[in-house]
Amino acid sequence: MSGSIRPCGSIGLPHGLRYARPYPCGWRCEKHTPAAEQGKPEPPPGPGWPAGSYLNPPSDSQETTP
Repeated sequence: MSGSIRPCGSIGLPHGLRYARPYPCGWRCEKHTPAAEQGKPEPPPGPGWPAGSYLNPPSDSQETTP
């Protein structure tokens, strides 16, 4: 069932026009995401790792040289 389009799992209407995405609370359209239901803007997309972790190393401009 990989690659199939899933509907929004919220019972609220109306639903958004984009495809639903997975969240910890289930599949949600853009009108029923956790942030949208709290009246907050969506967070910007990103890798989700804190700065300085091994997956998000600091760039050369942030490093200091002795």
